Amino acid sequence: MIFVTGGTGLLGNSIVRELCQREIPVRALCRNGTSREPFEGLPVEIVAGDLGDREVLDRAIEGCEAVIHSAAMIHLGWQKLEQSRQVNLVGTHTIATACKKNSARLVYISTVDTLPAAISRYQPIDERGLGGIPKTPCAYVISKTEAETVVRDMTRDAGLDAIILHPGFMLGPYDWKPSSGRMLLEVVKSPIVAAPKGGCSVCDARDVAAAVVNSIHMGRSGENYILAGENLTYRELWTQMLAVAGRRRRIYRLGPAAQLFGQAVDLANRWLPIREGDVNGATIAMGSLNHFYDSSKAMATFGFSNRGTSISLADLWRWFQRPI
Repeated sequence: MIFVTGGTGLLGNSIVRELCQREIPVRALCRNGTSREPFEGLPVEIVAGDLGDREVLDRAIEGCEAVIHSAAMIHLGWQKLEQSRQVNLVGTHTIATACKKNSARLVYISTVDTLPAAISRYQPIDERGLGGIPKTPCAYVISKTEAETVVRDMTRDAGLDAIILHPGFMLGPYDWKPSSGRMLLEVVKSPIVAAPKGGCSVCDARDVAAAVVNSIHMGRSGENYILAGENLTYRELWTQMLAVAGRRRRIYRLGPAAQLFGQAVDLANRWLPIREGDVNGATIAMGSLNHFYDSSKAMATFGFSNRGTSISLADLWRWFQRPI
């Protein structure tokens, strides 16, 4: 039996489906009030609760061979640090403690955002994180980095059996919320498309999910592995997004004025009674970085491979067009 958190998210749901396809019994955490549509038709045992329910988690993990912890709060902004820590840091500590108590392996899904950015496409970052540029210290980056530290410390000092995985920018079907797929929808519908100067490492959530499941038996405790993909500038990625949707638009490039705009947004968020949105100084700063990574270690260890951005985008676009 494998216990999965975050099973309604893009990667978590892909992991659940990969486990079911391999006929591996799966138990999934699902918060009360959250739609269970992502689990329809799947032989999944649903556990109602959240990352703050210690007793629920203890019972759910009891008897499980491994726990795949993919639940996270993703907020690329300066605000919501404490909320992010409550989910990403405290929740991970609770899961790790329950794994240690029940002798279950922890497969912790982190992110490439805890690793430095690359200087260029030709110098991608590997698991050592050498020679890069520090990431923007927003709520997501800080809280996920702190959570990784907890997992590493418990693995080293408390005998926890754990590995850490760093997925790149994931696309693919089963993006129920949507999460990363929202970028495709926003680019397609926007009348003016302006790309930041940075880029990202694009991978398919289904390929990441297959590697995650492989890592249960093939990953070495205490090690971390990057599960990234094709290193593309945002302009290149957005060109493919427009193509898959059959849209023709010119893509402009954001210049230095974008940083000034981000500072103005941050100032407004600080002094006005408004909620920090998806566009803020942190997201603009992150967009200027080269999130380029090297997955060679995972390829050699798990047989990780990536089917290609064009295929992922086509499958995601078809999934978004499905009858609802």
